[in-house]
Amino acid sequence: MRALWVLALLWGGLAGAKGVVAQECTGCHTARRTEPEARFANGLGRWTDSQCFGCHAEINDVARKRQKREPDPRYFAVPVREDKLVHLATTPLSYMNAPEVLQPPGRDIPRISARGLAAFLKRPSTLSPTEGSRAPRMMAYPELLARDEKDIAKLLSVRSAAVGPPPARLTHAEKATAESLWTARCAACHSGPKPLSGRDGVALGLYTPEWTYAYSRAQPPYAHPDRRMPEVPLTLDEAKLLHRFFGELRQEKEREVDARVAALSLERSAVPVQVPRAMLAYLWGPFFRDATCVHCHATSPRAAGAFTASAEGLKAYLRKKSGEEYWRRLETRALEAEHGLVAAKPGMPMAGLELPVELRRLIARWVVDGCKDPEGESWCRR
Repeated sequence: MRALWVLALLWGGLAGAKGVVAQECTGCHTARRTEPEARFANGLGRWTDSQCFGCHAEINDVARKRQKREPDPRYFAVPVREDKLVHLATTPLSYMNAPEVLQPPGRDIPRISARGLAAFLKRPSTLSPTEGSRAPRMMAYPELLARDEKDIAKLLSVRSAAVGPPPARLTHAEKATAESLWTARCAACHSGPKPLSGRDGVALGLYTPEWTYAYSRAQPPYAHPDRRMPEVPLTLDEAKLLHRFFGELRQEKEREVDARVAALSLERSAVPVQVPRAMLAYLWGPFFRDATCVHCHATSPRAAGAFTASAEGLKAYLRKKSGEEYWRRLETRALEAEHGLVAAKPGMPMAGLELPVELRRLIARWVVDGCKDPEGESWCRR
């Protein structure tokens, strides 16, 4: 009996260890994303913290019916403010566009590169242009473990091999050839701050060279009426060369972002005036909701374990970390939006828009002045 009890504990620990990330993937990218755990008496689903897609799909449905003045008993149980519900009726959250299937069934050629997927999950890049911002709209998993990579690849039907040594670095001659290919056949649609295709060179590293080769030739099953990409003549060797080029382009862009983050200066960013008393009350209360902190840091076990979006949670974070770290994560998000790539230590709000520069500068001043609460007590050492 004792042996069974120990085995159950071990199994539960292992399941939890490998389940946190996979559950979040399940909640957005599989057919199970629309299945509630149970339902309330009025029909509203009971959703877990990892079922963001399904929960918001139902909220959006209630919002649309509310806008049309159609009766819906679920309305009274929706945990959303009326003004937000009005907004959601016409403007669904960005992750509602998350594809359910990453590897279409029946296709022989693996689409997603396992190595590229791991790089993307650790440091997401912009997959499509967002009005007013390039901030990546994808959760980051900077501490992703090898076993997580395997679990997620299996969950999402990613069949490309993840084992083996990393690709060899491009020689000068190979890099020159790759850059010429990129300029002549790809850059017109895949470069610039808002690429026409929605995917830049860093994002293209997500796909296998075999799939890039097959897709670019626009032959069945990749030729269809809704296709927007023109046929691009590429050999398989050229596609493999471009794939290595995309990998090195990601490394180069990652270094650029991290250098910008390292150069951030709290003193240079702070506004020269004191933070108004009303702003102090705001930073310790309504800010957590307005900045979307509560969306993860009051619900997701992974996020709430690092920081709880409340006054007490902020005090604990400032004592454990620092006020400068709190500001730096917010400022990092603005740099991520500028580059379209997540930093090594992700910015906040993760998967959301960066905060206005005026608010970030006020927070910098608040930190310089000691992270005071509404009563005037300081909570940080900078």
